Amino acid sequence: MKTLKLEVGKTYRNRKGEEVKIVEKDGGMGAYPCKGSNGERYTENGGFAYTTETPDDLIEEVGSTRHTFDIPDGVKKITVSQVGNKIVIEMVPDTKEPKPGDVMINKDRSVYIFKGVVDDYNHEHFAWLGISGRLAINTNTMCNPGRPATPEEAQPLWDALKKAGKRWNPETMQVEEIPEFDRIRELMEVIERYLKYREE
Repeated sequence: MKTLKLEVGKTYRNRKGEEVKIVEKDGGMGAYPCKGSNGERYTENGGFAYTTETPDDLIEEVGSTRHTFDIPDGVKKITVSQVGNKIVIEMVPDTKEPKPGDVMINKDRSVYIFKGVVDDYNHEHFAWLGISGRLAINTNTMCNPGRPATPEEAQPLWDALKKAGKRWNPETMQVEEIPEFDRIRELMEVIERYLKYREE
């Protein structure tokens, strides 16, 4: 651990997580030259007692450390609090009800296009992809409720639909066949990319 050298005007944290600002430093040779905003005196390196460690020892400078993190999709609110000498970040998900056509993922890691709520334990779906890779389209089956899926989480469902020659139409709210012309065009694009890769 870096050894502190207390300076007037700076704020330090003790082992209990409390913050103390150094308000005065005596020029004399005393063992406790630094006075804190709490009225206590400290050694120049932050010790509260000269020879033993105590919870009141100042152990780190309180700076303006900045941390950046990504906010996951579906988070409605973020709460930041200090508990002792720890910063606690709580992310509260958005609990709004899904609407038909929303892509969801549940605790079973199944991805589905939401159709409606049956009850607290079941959702209806337009299309469903299980973790095993099984695809169900326009069936009367139900699945466990989930939360909104991220684009990365939804991608396997889109891939499975495409592989089955289907696609989701959000305007008509149905899974439909990919027209033969579109499938041929996509195949030609794949062949063209392959040939171009071989030429390089």
